[in-house]
Amino acid sequence: MNNKFYSQLCIESYEGAKVAEKLGFNSIEINSSLFLGGITPSYGMLKKIADNINIEKIVMIRNRPAGFCYTDVEYGEMLDDLNLILNENIDGIAFGFLTEHFTIDEQRTKEFVDLIHAKGKKALFHRAFDNAIDANNAIELLIDLNVDYLLTSGQKETALEGRDSLQKLIKKYGNDIDIIAASGINANNVGEIIEHTNANFIHASCKTYLEDATTAGNVSYSLGSNMNNRYISIDENEARALIEKLQNLF
Repeated sequence: MNNKFYSQLCIESYEGAKVAEKLGFNSIEINSSLFLGGITPSYGMLKKIADNINIEKIVMIRNRPAGFCYTDVEYGEMLDDLNLILNENIDGIAFGFLTEHFTIDEQRTKEFVDLIHAKGKKALFHRAFDNAIDANNAIELLIDLNVDYLLTSGQKETALEGRDSLQKLIKKYGNDIDIIAASGINANNVGEIIEHTNANFIHASCKTYLEDATTAGNVSYSLGSNMNNRYISIDENEARALIEKLQNLF
C-alpha cells in the first residue's frame, strides 16, 4: 500500500469547505444540489471558497440533473461556466460527457481538458464514467485525452459494491491516471475498500440532513418525496472519523 493518501470531501457550502480544511482533507469538490447528484455551484459561494480556502478546490460543472448527454445549447452554457470559473483561484474542474450510446464523448471531453490545462488546472472526469458501456475502453480514452483524475465507484452504486472492478482498474491503469474511489465511503467501510482495491485516492460526502420548516406552509416547496423539509449538509463527526481512519490506515 502507498504510504500517502488523497482525501476529497464533496461539499455544497462554504461551511462544508471550512470543515474539510479544518479536518485536514486534501481536496474539496464544490457543488450545489447534491441531492441531484451535484450541479454547478453558485458563483457567490464559489468565489467565497476560492478566495478563502487553502486546500485543493475542484469545481463541478454540470448544468442540469439526470444524465450526461447534453444538447448543443446546454454544452455551450457549460463552456461559458468553464471559461468564467477557470479565472478563479481554484485548482481543477469536475465534469463528464457521454454520448447517447453510453461511450465517452471524445470531442467535448478533449475541449474541456485542453481549456482546463491551458489555465494550469486539473481535469477530473466524474462518475459519468460509471455509466460507460465499456470501462476499459472508456478509461483508456480518458488517459489518451490526458485527464488527470477519474472519480468512480467501479461502475456500481457504491465503491464497496464495485470493489472488484475498482481493484482491476487501479491495478491496470493506476499509474496512468489518478483513480479516486467514490460513493458510499465512510469510516466503517473505507478500510475494507482500501484493503481490497489498494486505492489511495478517496472521495466522500459524509452527508447529514438539516431541516428548514418553512419548506411547507400554505404551499409546499419540497425537493422530493424523500427530502420534505430537509437539505444536505456535512456531518463533521463522520468526516472527522473518516480522516482519522485514513490516517491510521496510511
